[in-house]
Amino acid sequence: MRLHRIVCCLLLSSLYIVGDAQLAAMTIDLGTQFLKIGIIKPGTPMDIVLNTESRRKTPNVVMIHDGHRSFADEAIGLQIRYPHLVHGQLNDLVAKSMEHPSFKLFKSRNTLYEINETPQNASSVSFMIGGETYNVEELTAMILANAKKFTAEYAQASDIKDVVITVPVYFTPVERLAVERAAQMAGFTVLQLINDGTAAALSHGIFRRKEITDKPQRLMVYDMGAAKTTVTIVEFKLVKEKYEKQPKMTVIGVGYDRTLGGIEMTNRLKEHLIEQFEKNYKPKTKVNTNKRAMAKFAKEAERLKQVLSANAEYFAQIESAHEDIDAKIRVYREDFNQLIADLEPRFGEPIEQALRMAQIPIEDVDQFVLMGAGTRVPKVQEVVQKSIGTKEIGRFLNTDEAVAMGALFQAAHLSKGFKVKAFNIEEKVIFPVEVHFVSAIKDEKSGEITGEKNVVKALFPANSLYPTSPKSISLTSYTGDFSIALKYGAIENLTKKQIQEIGTLLDNLIDVEISGLSEAMQNRSSEESEFKGVKVNFVLDASGIIRIRKADAIFETKSGIVGTIAGALSGLFSPTTEEGEPTTDDGAGTVTSEEKVEEKVEEKEPVQKENDRTPETPVNATSEESTKANGTDDSAGNKTEAKKKELPSIVRLRITNKYPSAYVPNRYDVEEGKKRLEVFAEKERLAAGRAAAENNLESYNFEVSQYLEESDFTDFLNDEEKTKLDEEVKRIRGWLEDDVTKDTPTQEFTDNHLGLKNIVRSVKKRQELEKVMPEKMTSLKTLLNTTFSLVKMETHLGEDKALFKKEDREELKGKLNKLKKWVENTQKHLSTKKKNDDFNITPKDIDSKIKYLNREVDRYMKKMKTITEIDELAKKVNTLVDEIGDIEAEKKKKAEEKKGKKSTEDVKNGKTAKKSEL
Repeated sequence: MRLHRIVCCLLLSSLYIVGDAQLAAMTIDLGTQFLKIGIIKPGTPMDIVLNTESRRKTPNVVMIHDGHRSFADEAIGLQIRYPHLVHGQLNDLVAKSMEHPSFKLFKSRNTLYEINETPQNASSVSFMIGGETYNVEELTAMILANAKKFTAEYAQASDIKDVVITVPVYFTPVERLAVERAAQMAGFTVLQLINDGTAAALSHGIFRRKEITDKPQRLMVYDMGAAKTTVTIVEFKLVKEKYEKQPKMTVIGVGYDRTLGGIEMTNRLKEHLIEQFEKNYKPKTKVNTNKRAMAKFAKEAERLKQVLSANAEYFAQIESAHEDIDAKIRVYREDFNQLIADLEPRFGEPIEQALRMAQIPIEDVDQFVLMGAGTRVPKVQEVVQKSIGTKEIGRFLNTDEAVAMGALFQAAHLSKGFKVKAFNIEEKVIFPVEVHFVSAIKDEKSGEITGEKNVVKALFPANSLYPTSPKSISLTSYTGDFSIALKYGAIENLTKKQIQEIGTLLDNLIDVEISGLSEAMQNRSSEESEFKGVKVNFVLDASGIIRIRKADAIFETKSGIVGTIAGALSGLFSPTTEEGEPTTDDGAGTVTSEEKVEEKVEEKEPVQKENDRTPETPVNATSEESTKANGTDDSAGNKTEAKKKELPSIVRLRITNKYPSAYVPNRYDVEEGKKRLEVFAEKERLAAGRAAAENNLESYNFEVSQYLEESDFTDFLNDEEKTKLDEEVKRIRGWLEDDVTKDTPTQEFTDNHLGLKNIVRSVKKRQELEKVMPEKMTSLKTLLNTTFSLVKMETHLGEDKALFKKEDREELKGKLNKLKKWVENTQKHLSTKKKNDDFNITPKDIDSKIKYLNREVDRYMKKMKTITEIDELAKKVNTLVDEIGDIEAEKKKKAEEKKGKKSTEDVKNGKTAKKSEL
């Protein structure tokens, strides 16, 4: 881990310090069972985030109970009590309906959840929780928002917006878009969705970039997680860029099994434990009739799977498993191997599929690495080793965190706050996409339209690479508003089983409605301009999501400079080019500052009714993607002008995307989801404040009760205060135990806490002053005595030798005597005051006297006589010092004589006393 951090610091060649919260970026390895979060911010190397429990991985679950949400380890801790309320394993349900195979598998594995059979949107999966309906995307957004919250706390940032999220390689574009929209509900700006296998391989590449050469190097990543198994083959090599050679990673083959993972093995162990329990202990009722018992067996099965990976046998133990029976069941690893024996052929199939797609033998793979908790099962390792032959299984990746770290490098690359060394990534298109539209059939001689035909054009072919450059199709058959469809092409790389698992998502991808053309045609006459057609622009971005960027109607003006520009654009609609043939944009046909683009943004959104979903426009749309309206700007009311306004040659048309076979939250769903999450967040903030107020009151009340047993505190209490404080402590304790309910407002806790503090405050003040006041008085007296000495020194000198005038000395002496009297009175008060009496002065009073004295001394020193001759000054000073020395010596001599005389008298008195005694 230390090596990773050092290398990351070297890779991050420059950091622009503007603000940690603004520039910080994070990644979420969105696993089925766990999340792994990465963070990078200025001054901090790439790091894995510790959650609120100080753990490096976070359970991917959410629980809603009585309007309160719990996440991660807190929710897992409550799963035994409320197994039907802790929702997890949601990743493979996004964008799907209840008829989808993924949901049917989920329902067979999780029988405790209450499903809403009649959701608001029939194409989504929704759960009934506490009488409310929550769809999968909303629950996913809650989990992501919680990750965002504790990451910001860990990074000590006010907020973090930018994120890269990992998804399985087999997610279709609509599934990816649904994940993106869920992240937007959570308040994120999604920089990219990256395939988890790609992120793991990238983590390997960035830490070994010096080893990458012109010769291709291939790495195979085998990842068996909780719910799925994926294999990714990537190729590293240097490629020539603009200025120098840069490393590039290309995904050349993938394979997967979306239902094979640790959960399948755990479920089989769970069923085995239940079978053995019912066989050995013979309970009166079946275990599956008890939700809590099922949760207990599932938890023990998960633990048992981990233990049997390292031990040949183990006793599974469940306290009060069912009907108050404590279960103890011996399970051997061989029993486990038999339970998963039918899965063995599936362990190696993703490897074979990835090799077929890459069109290489296993011998051409240079390195092989295992990832995921499922690969810790010995039988899995055994079968995989057979599949790769003599290839050695590598141990060079931190398999738990490699995905998050690879995605974190990509986040640093995409975030505006960091500059990292280039490492290009190319992904393979698994799901080919075609565009379907209707083309007019024209008579070759007359040019008249004689009919229509359905046309299909390949837009993003199978095995091509993405992200792609923008692609455009030119349509000349339409003169009014129209629709085109994006559908999947023939999928040759997937098995029949895999296609069945995708289900209805393959039926239709996007229905694209393009409007505004009819209005644009009405605003132009054939005399002024000629309609050349509509150009629709697409891109398959780095997230694997298809964006319809824009649709433009092109008109060729018959004169002027605009006509020249439009004429150049109209070349795209050459009769030699077949209608709808995709072309890659290379700058032609793009709008420049000289071109007039007719566009008007819609200012109002239609109100969405309860069961009426408004057609959506991508929420994360760029300026080209946003919903646009055509037509000229008639706000000035110039229709009656004599001179006709020059009309633009390019008209931006409206685009509305519909997803007929999937549920993708539109912009209204996203906004509603944000509001719903904010309501929860506000409730939780209030609840946290109330809980803190209650805890603070309870702990402070206990603390005060301890004070009442300590003499150091009670000595400073008078009888009235002691009685009142004792009664208040007892009252609050009884109130907390008997009267407080969940509806008790926060203010009551705060008021009681404040009342108790007010009583204690006066006592604490006495305790503090008892220590401080003597020290303050000592400082004042020392300064006062020193000042007196200064004045007395001058009184023994004549006026001609004194440095200060007599009237100045007398004035200062008077002030000193007055202050001395105040000190004596104060000292008398302090010496006679009892501990439980209040002080009649404060430390500030003494501080003000010290300041006053210093100020008077400074003023006095400024009144020193002015002496112009340095020699005279030195002479006077020396004389003054000598005379002061003589005075002090005389005093000392007299004191010694007096002392000697006294000693002689004492001796004489002693002798006289002895004589008397004799």
